[in-house]
Amino acid sequence: MAQIPNLDNSPLNLKSFREQSQKDLVDILKNIRGKKCLVIDPKLSGSISLIIQTTILRENGAELRHLSAEPVQTDCTKVVYLVRSEFSLMRFICFNIHHDTSQGLQREYYVYFVPRREVVCEKVLEEENVHNLVTIGEYPLYMVPLDEDVLSFELDLANKECLVDGNTSSLWHIAKAIHKLESSFGVIPNVRAKGKASVRIADILNRMQAEEPVNSSDMVMPEINTLILMDREVNYLSSFPS
Repeated sequence: MAQIPNLDNSPLNLKSFREQSQKDLVDILKNIRGKKCLVIDPKLSGSISLIIQTTILRENGAELRHLSAEPVQTDCTKVVYLVRSEFSLMRFICFNIHHDTSQGLQREYYVYFVPRREVVCEKVLEEENVHNLVTIGEYPLYMVPLDEDVLSFELDLANKECLVDGNTSSLWHIAKAIHKLESSFGVIPNVRAKGKASVRIADILNRMQAEEPVNSSDMVMPEINTLILMDREVNYLSSFPS
């Protein structure tokens, strides 16, 4: 289990940013009364461990499991899946629910997508005839503080998805994460973009700022003055040290 970073000396108040993510997850658990089994997408485990201690999850009635192709072993009557919007993960969830049904188990199912739900995933649940058995929600974890001056989008496959697969959904994700950052620290006045993907992120961010204006009435001036976006293909070497 990763240790939660100390953010006391961060140039931005990332501690409050992280605390909001903690609160969002705790609220999900509190809204599902009683004991429940929290089944976590294995690739989210590292991110979650940098946000909140497992003891806090257990204090809020959660028994922890990892999602896999095997049936979830638990006595809980409420099962909460915390997953990325991935096609393969929907198959695992459907298999688990079908297995419970075949065993005559009656449970309440909740699926929380991180950071947001996708229509293609809900379609899988519908095709497998389990959509009506689950309550669907979102856990908007768009970025994770790794250190006092490092934030991660946790998009390890974004470069391949964009350049090889032609899947640009990660660009929206990045723009949304930045917009969420602006909600805490003010609208960033200077945005510089280098590369096609970065320019597109900047365009998406501009649209978000117009459609969902940040309430900056309490902010004398933004805490972030300049944002520089750069495609990895423009400067591959800078990625190697990280």
